[in-house]
Amino acid sequence: MVTPARPAAPAVTTGSRPATESKALLSQCRDLARSKLSRIVAEALDKVENDLFAAAEASTSRAEQQVLFEAMSQVKAHRGDIASSFDRYFNEIYDRRTAASRGLGAPSKEPTLGELTLVDDAAMEEDLVVNDLARKTRNRIDPEQLLGIRARFGHLLSNEQVEDDTANPLCPEAVFEALKMACGKLPGDFAVKRSLLNAFQPYVAAGITTVYADVNQNLISHHVLPRIKHQVKRAADIGVAGSNPLAASQAMNLAQLMGGSQGAAAAAAMTQSQLMALNQLAPPGQNPLAMSGALDLSALLAGVMNGGAARAQVTRMLADPSRYAMEATLTSTPVSPALMTSLSALQSAAMPAGGGAFDFMSALGDQVRAQSNPLDQLTIELVTMVFDYILDDKNVPETVKGEISRLQIVAVKAAILDRTFFARRQHPMRQLLDRVAEVAADPDIATEEGTRFILELRAMVDYIVHKFTDDLAIFTAALDTLEQMVEENRQTRQQELAPTTSELERKEEAEIAHATALAEIKRRMTRKTPSFVREFLYQWWGKTLVDAYMKEREGDDSWTHRLGVVDALVWSVSPLNKGEIQQLASMLPTLMRSLLRGMNAIEMPADARHGFFNQLMQAHTASINAAKAQAKPGQPVPTAAEVARVQEAPVSEPPPEETAEPQPEGDDYFVHTAMALERGAIIEFLDGAAAVRAKLSWVSPKQTILLFTSSAAGARKLAPKAFAELLRQQKAQVIEVSEALMDRVVHAMMGPESLPAAA
Repeated sequence: MVTPARPAAPAVTTGSRPATESKALLSQCRDLARSKLSRIVAEALDKVENDLFAAAEASTSRAEQQVLFEAMSQVKAHRGDIASSFDRYFNEIYDRRTAASRGLGAPSKEPTLGELTLVDDAAMEEDLVVNDLARKTRNRIDPEQLLGIRARFGHLLSNEQVEDDTANPLCPEAVFEALKMACGKLPGDFAVKRSLLNAFQPYVAAGITTVYADVNQNLISHHVLPRIKHQVKRAADIGVAGSNPLAASQAMNLAQLMGGSQGAAAAAAMTQSQLMALNQLAPPGQNPLAMSGALDLSALLAGVMNGGAARAQVTRMLADPSRYAMEATLTSTPVSPALMTSLSALQSAAMPAGGGAFDFMSALGDQVRAQSNPLDQLTIELVTMVFDYILDDKNVPETVKGEISRLQIVAVKAAILDRTFFARRQHPMRQLLDRVAEVAADPDIATEEGTRFILELRAMVDYIVHKFTDDLAIFTAALDTLEQMVEENRQTRQQELAPTTSELERKEEAEIAHATALAEIKRRMTRKTPSFVREFLYQWWGKTLVDAYMKEREGDDSWTHRLGVVDALVWSVSPLNKGEIQQLASMLPTLMRSLLRGMNAIEMPADARHGFFNQLMQAHTASINAAKAQAKPGQPVPTAAEVARVQEAPVSEPPPEETAEPQPEGDDYFVHTAMALERGAIIEFLDGAAAVRAKLSWVSPKQTILLFTSSAAGARKLAPKAFAELLRQQKAQVIEVSEALMDRVVHAMMGPESLPAAA
């Protein structure tokens, strides 16, 4: 079977994948592997009985023979239980391992002295057996396939490479642990179960490489590490002094210029590429390392003014100052008083609400910038770039961009007062910008001009612009205000959706009750049950069962009693033995009353009711006549007329045939994506030519209904399978925003050779 693959996507460059995509792929791989392993186990169950018999014949130990024969007996008696239990336990072990690798498992803690106990010898023996079988099996696996599984699952789980003994959810240990648990419920001691596990091992070893190959191919088809580079682990950067003469001279120069051991340590911490980059920042003839005791910030500023690569490199330096030996420079450089005075003056002449074009650099003036120190000028240049990037970000609504742009002067002051703006995600101004953008991207929050959110955001910006002096706590307070706005909006939306979700929940419960009722009816019928009884039970009596379930009825109207009516009805139309005629006659009055009571509860139409009873009377009459022909002379037998007196009369209309909804393929990526969605996920639907974003606001208790909401487009409800079809047809896509606004902006400014994200 060909596994459906998602549409081609750009190569992943961040080293990680969106959470929903990873979760869907892990779930899909679980079902794909489970189905193939289950087939291996089923085929093994067909053969291990003969294998055990052959081993018993070859054994010279009577005790061993007895164990092997007992294992044969257990396979014969419990093969169905073993197969179904393996499926369940494999899923549990796989999910537990993936959850632990993703940090979702229960945190472990060191046991206290009082909690320490001796390890049970039997449990230790079982673990040793599992590990030994896993080791033998691993030796049979194609090394390339094993490497692929470890690397690709590591990529999905955000680990460099998963280890078999703890994290790899598809390792041989996981397979044999599931087999051990499946055999664990069988009667007998562990010697019998060990024989079974040993019998399974050759079949698992023979087939598991194919399982690995199929899972690897599936992940490759979804663009998960199509090529795996074979790397030899080596020590981290050891400095440049011993690796290149030019780098060595640069390191020595930096050490001398920055002074003593501090300069030497800073130089040793920098790589050759970093030192080379510093020398390339300044215009020809200037060197940013040429100022005694510190980096020449004037040279860096000149490079930034030339634009291009220099701006990207300086952004990298400010985003990770410790790596470029800039920490001391940032903390020791004083703020220019003239600059702060000019910024405050500009701030008091606040921009009008709604933002708009604002030439900050011209407003600040060349004279004031000239009076500022180079670090402040660098900060101004780069913060201005930040706002240019924000205003080009398509994920931020235009109305919100207008309010953010009014914070540019405030942001410059905040970045100068606390120079960790680029390096630290927890910088108060940066946190506020991130959260405003995140909230504005919520489809449930209306961001059109004049909406409540925009008016409240504008009031908050007004307060910051007019009140901010030098205390960054104002941004923390504004963040609290923003969170209060979000919570009020959430509660309002929750109240608006409450009637809808309650109705959907009731509908889901009714559908589940209906499916359960049909399954229970089907289980009770036989091949000899007349078609009119089948039709009645499916079309009408199933509704009485749903009625009993939904309304929690008791007594003669309860779910249990109405299922008992099904049993009685099916038995009453079955072929009777001559001794059962009297039993039928005695139970018919009660059966008829129960049927009528249920029919009344669901308001079954009179013509349908009469038609059913007419056919039922005919069936009972025929059954009694057939039984009478077998009765002994002199045995009292009720007449057909006596039976008919407790029944009603005529006319039937055959109900439509029951249709079973086809089930989706277990390894369908799009179905797994739908099931992997969590509340709050953002989805973009393609409605005609327009793209509309909505949020997954509610998932029904049994996960059969997904409710998507949007302030602009209202609500839409979809079954997971229907949503999967939209994904398949590219009429919907999951919007993954893995980075906060400022992370996106800083990484864009740093360019493709960006450093890891700020702490």
